[in-house]
Amino acid sequence: MPSALNLNLISNAIVAICGVVVLGISAYVEHTTRKIGYTSSTYTYDAFVGAFTLIAILALIAVRYGKPSFATIINEVALSGLLWIFWLAAAASTTHYTSADRAICKHIDDLFDLPEFEDAPADAIALAKKVFKSTCRDLKAQLAFLWIGFVLLTMTTVYLVYLGMKRGNSMWRSNLRSYDHDAHSHADPFADPVGSQRGPVAGVVDEDPDHKP
Repeated sequence: MPSALNLNLISNAIVAICGVVVLGISAYVEHTTRKIGYTSSTYTYDAFVGAFTLIAILALIAVRYGKPSFATIINEVALSGLLWIFWLAAAASTTHYTSADRAICKHIDDLFDLPEFEDAPADAIALAKKVFKSTCRDLKAQLAFLWIGFVLLTMTTVYLVYLGMKRGNSMWRSNLRSYDHDAHSHADPFADPVGSQRGPVAGVVDEDPDHKP
């Protein structure tokens, strides 16, 4: 049986990486687009989601090993569900509000061939094209990592809810480390916990044909 704690640690690590990438891209896009007088609240929110996710996951991992009594399944579900809402909102809003930008990205060169830009300095046109093309690449990466993070959080939340419901109400107050311990220690209820050298386990028939009571 795979370790529930390790599975969640892997998921947490990937989501944290997505958060770092989203935070980095958001900060970079905000910085570069301000050069041409363009700002977007979408990237500001994305940066918040990335930063909050990173802090929340690092805090969760610290609590799991420092104060495991607080890292109950119900608390993990609550945090994962909160992050799920944030990432859904970030992915959906970025996809919606950048639809026009993504349409422009397909026709950057044609955009600067319009008559409105005929008298613009060549250096300014070149800089604007460079900024827009870089922003378009960043936008594609942003959307990709936002949706990857959302999908992973969906899977993690569903898995945690499954663990919580697996053994009744008492499981919600347990934690992943305790769950792993119980899952492995109760894998074989007839197994001899100290080895076979101490004789047969009570209640288990000795199948040795030479054995005499």
